[in-house]
Formats: sequence, C-alpha cells, structure tokens
Amino acid sequence: MPTSTRKTYLYIDGTSLFAGQYELFGPKHYLSFSFLLKEIKRLFPIDYTYFYASYMNKRNLRASKAKNLIAAEALFYREVKATPKVIFYKGHRSPTSGKEKGVDVHLAVDIVNDAIQKKCDHVVLMTGDADLIYPLEIIHIPTYAVFLPNRFSLEIAYKVKKAFVLNFIDMFKIRRKLPKHLQIVTIKKPRMINIRGR
Repeated sequence: MPTSTRKTYLYIDGTSLFAGQYELFGPKHYLSFSFLLKEIKRLFPIDYTYFYASYMNKRNLRASKAKNLIAAEALFYREVKATPKVIFYKGHRSPTSGKEKGVDVHLAVDIVNDAIQKKCDHVVLMTGDADLIYPLEIIHIPTYAVFLPNRFSLEIAYKVKKAFVLNFIDMFKIRRKLPKHLQIVTIKKPRMINIRGR
C-alpha cells in the first residue's frame, strides 16, 4: 500500500499565471519563474511543482500584439521547463476559437489522484479559477492557495486552510471582506526578464 511521503505539492494553473503576469508587467518583460518559485518557497516547503499550460495559437491573435506575446510566452514556459522538480503538462487549444481545452480537468484530476494515492500530504494551488474549488473540497489533506493580485479568487481563499496574495507592485485592490487566514505579501521589485535579452 502507498504511504505518505510527507511532501507538499504545488499545482500551478500556468496559463492563468502567464496571462496574469502579462497584464501586470506588459509585453516586453515577463516575470522570472525562478524568482516566483523562490517567493512561494518562502511560504511553503515545496517538494514538487506541477505546471499546466497551453501555448497560444498565433492565428487567434491580432498581428499587432502577437509578436511580443508569443515571444514572452515561449520564453516564460522555457524557463518553467528548465526548472528542477517542475513537471510541465502541455495542453492544447481549439484551432478555431483558440480556447484552452482540458488543462483545468487534468490539473483537478492530478490533485485528487495524488491526494488519494497519498503521494503528498499538503496541496498548494496557484490559480484564479474558482472552478478548481471542487478538488480542494473532496480531498482530505490540508490545502493552501497562492494568488497573483489580479488573479484572485475569493471563493478559493475561503475554502483553503491558508491563502496568500503575492502583491506585486501594490496591485491588490479589493473592497470586499477578506478571510482572516489570507495574508498579503508585498513584493515591490519582482525580478523581470526582457524578451529581447536585455
């Protein structure tokens, strides 16, 4: 029978993460994934990271924004793939609509499967998608959440044992009642990478 390895697994909705950091920092720079992971590891002793994303289809983007966006995405995901103890799941997109397909389902199933098989005893989820509440509700191990300031889910924040907002450039501005176990982590100078290599 499988036994608990006393590990903490981090599950990242990578498509949401990339889109969120793109909104925060613009088209010519992207957030260093190694910097981000280091900040998360200040909060949790992460053993493995599972990253779920799909590449955008150039045909579904306006030509004016496609070049920098595609370049930033490719470089960001390349850094993710090169990071030790990160497992990258590549989803796909509809060739007609450009919408992501199957990634959230894969993420949710992996969380439940890993918890049931006792591969980990703590789950940390980074997403802004409230649809991912259900896997957190049905597993019987402690769950936590990490959010970008512009990818915050109040519903998920209330469901987990503890939640954190990585408040890059003081962008977290919410006027709703927040759970007491939510902590705002101020990060004024995130490490950025120029898509042109400068």
